[in-house]
Amino acid sequence: MADVLRVVPYEQSHFRTYSPVLASILLDTCSFTESVLKSSMDNARYNGIANIANLRAKRYAAAPPYLNINDLRTTFRADTLYTRKVWLLSRGEPSRPWYTWRQANVQHPSWWKAYNAAKHDRFGNAKHATLSHTLHALKGAFLCMVLSLEFRDRLVERAIVRCRGLPVNALKPIAAQWEPLPTQEAVVATTSLLGFKFYSQGSPDQAVDTSPFY
Repeated sequence: MADVLRVVPYEQSHFRTYSPVLASILLDTCSFTESVLKSSMDNARYNGIANIANLRAKRYAAAPPYLNINDLRTTFRADTLYTRKVWLLSRGEPSRPWYTWRQANVQHPSWWKAYNAAKHDRFGNAKHATLSHTLHALKGAFLCMVLSLEFRDRLVERAIVRCRGLPVNALKPIAAQWEPLPTQEAVVATTSLLGFKFYSQGSPDQAVDTSPFY
């Protein structure tokens, strides 16, 4: 995606630009998001969700009904993904990729609809794989990954989840917990494109600028 953005800058006049490259990124990204969420469902945090045993079983069903995006919303909406901001660091600009989940029975993000369209007819629906949809899909996947406890150790080791005031060995047990993280320091997750700020005891609010990411 970084290569795409070097050729097609992320600005409003380019939001509807689409290409086979973007279609490939969109399909891979949303498939990855599904895998992350399916894996995360096993955490004890979700044991109190209504019908969670049935929802978990649907992941491995050999026949319908299969797990779908509505089931994932039922499981993960309590994590308030819809409130969380992901920053496009090159522009110092935040957005909420899961914002449409703020209500229990509304439609899913437009980038998820674009994914479904491209998945079912990659050539006929190529126009849905736009720059805007693809980048928001990446933000959605990034958010799911950094909030999932299953990935935290590896993300700390790879300096994707990091903290200026804490070395890796000190950050690992802190990052392994649900928010607010038990530290007075600001803990962030960054890639070359995206940034996210965790809630912590010393930094309870979302970042209002990009300074925590550098």
